[in-house]
Amino acid sequence: MPQLIIVGLLVLSSTGCSSIPFQRVSYIPVDAIEPAAVRREFAQSLPPQFQLVNTIVFQYGRYAISVIGYSAVDTRQKVFTVAGLNPLGVKLFELSGDANDVECRFAIEEFTRRGNFARAVADDIRRIYFDRVPGPEAKVYKEKYKIIFRQATAAGVMEYVFAGIDNALIEKRYYKGSCRVWTVSYYEYRREKEKLYPAGIILTHHEHQYQLVVRLKEIRS
Repeated sequence: MPQLIIVGLLVLSSTGCSSIPFQRVSYIPVDAIEPAAVRREFAQSLPPQFQLVNTIVFQYGRYAISVIGYSAVDTRQKVFTVAGLNPLGVKLFELSGDANDVECRFAIEEFTRRGNFARAVADDIRRIYFDRVPGPEAKVYKEKYKIIFRQATAAGVMEYVFAGIDNALIEKRYYKGSCRVWTVSYYEYRREKEKLYPAGIILTHHEHQYQLVVRLKEIRS
């Protein structure tokens, strides 16, 4: 997927990934906070279905590409539809999928001829929006300002880090062995109709060395 950026379909820039463009989490001590209540209350605060408009910057090395994304996600059924436009409003792709498969409804030729573009986008959607609540079997570890749930998966280990005033999920970390493969960080939660939406998201794929910076622009559900 990094090769897609170098092709030059959109305007490239030399901006890097040096700083976090969102407000950092305000940490509070978690000594008296019950992990089970944190898990339960966060699960209740997540919208099961939602439609969002985001701006997305895909960064790879010194290259960056900007996309306007329209996403419809059902986290209970684990299905989604996502479309991407360039800053001029030209449609670049439209995909739909579920927890395992993805269908490419439309994509410009430069995307489809270079690797499995649809699979790469679908995997990142799943990392960001699916499985944001640890299972009841997850082991719990407390630090001074964080509650960490650690859960085994078929191929590795997932960590869920909760912190801040809302005791919300601030990071998902996926490991294979001792190596961290990817991290999703959530910032600036916004409450809409009693549900929480992160206004800022950063997905860092350590293995493939790219980053997605997602800014919430509009909630449509």
